[in-house]
Amino acid sequence: MNKKTSKLKKFLNDKNSYKVPSCHDPLTAKLIEKKGFKVSFIGGFALSSASLGYPDASIITQKELVDATRSICNQTKNPIIVDADTGFGGLANVYKTIKDLEQAGASAVILEDQIFPKRCALTKKVKLLDLKKSEKRIKTAIKASKENNNILIFARTDALSVGSIKESIKRAKIFKKLGAHAVFITGINSLREIKLIKQNLKKIPLIINITQDIKFNISDIKKSDFKFILYSQQLLNSYIDTVNATLKLIKNNKNPKFKNKASDTLSLLNFKKYLSIENN
Repeated sequence: MNKKTSKLKKFLNDKNSYKVPSCHDPLTAKLIEKKGFKVSFIGGFALSSASLGYPDASIITQKELVDATRSICNQTKNPIIVDADTGFGGLANVYKTIKDLEQAGASAVILEDQIFPKRCALTKKVKLLDLKKSEKRIKTAIKASKENNNILIFARTDALSVGSIKESIKRAKIFKKLGAHAVFITGINSLREIKLIKQNLKKIPLIINITQDIKFNISDIKKSDFKFILYSQQLLNSYIDTVNATLKLIKNNKNPKFKNKASDTLSLLNFKKYLSIENN
């Protein structure tokens, strides 16, 4: 097992919870690492939006995801969890996606139980894949991961997004039994849902996503021992807000001022290292 995946597995087995911001390019990955976060996440929504200019609607291709993952993983020491949607097709596509992301440097892959092509859970247009077919998808991913043991499989269920917490819990138990290293129930918004999930899914490493619509406090999550706390939209939203504010200043003939300088960016990207190589 490589160092990054070994580190992620260690985090998975300890007693801590980890906040996991989503990066959509190598620069955000570097900033996340610099701020002391131990793990980062490549979210499909943020990557598709910021790096490729497409909505999260299964428009991004498998190759585009793999290429972006390789670029990001090459620029950070942190383990990277990658949102691989449904695996981009049938079971053979799922297998290839896991192997390609492993080769690109991903430490874990999140695989969901929507039909292909998937829809962003925020659109409320989710169509859940039949349970038996979902099991086959997860089994295929786990089989692929075990060949080299360099990548972990995190199973995601969107059952709560279509209104069934009972089905969410049922699928989570099945996916863990199949060998998933952690389970991600998307769409958790209330403290009641958190309590029900924790009561029924003991000793299963859980993942939760934080949105602006949540009706609970972050402290409630720590008490509930969610292993990975995803912040999938926050950096993308701040990026859009900041760009809009800057463009407004420029349009109004004002010179935008920032705490970050060009020299800071060069330092973040280790410019001196490449300058010393050039001067040898």
